[in-house]
Amino acid sequence: MSAALVKAAKQFDALVAALPPSEGGEEAQLRKIAELQAENDAVGQELQKQLEAAEKELKQVQELFSQAADNCLNLKKPD
Repeated sequence: MSAALVKAAKQFDALVAALPPSEGGEEAQLRKIAELQAENDAVGQELQKQLEAAEKELKQVQELFSQAADNCLNLKKPD
């Protein structure tokens, strides 16, 4: 049992060592969070613009397809 405890302690130490250092305390972390939220908002707005452009293009393609299908149907002569 003591071997398992020592092994667990070593794993815990390795995990703690792998953590990034805390830079500047809570205020620095809050600033970083605010920066990341602002970046996320900017990326979200850009993605929204791209989505709207893609939806507009899809609508245009659908309209063109519909027109092409109508033209093909109008070319056929009734039997």
